[in-house]
Amino acid sequence: MRVSPYYSINPSDPDVHHVHGNCPTGQRIPAHNKRAGTNGYRLCKVCAGM
Repeated sequence: MRVSPYYSINPSDPDVHHVHGNCPTGQRIPAHNKRAGTNGYRLCKVCAGM
């Protein structure tokens, strides 16, 4: 399911954004680290393949 773009502010996470709610990488981002938007990051490879 496509959702609004989001990314993680955790410095140890990859610099990518996500656009699918069922992306396994995106689902592992805790709510307190999640931010709306792309932050200029490239699209997650998993999301790109969905």
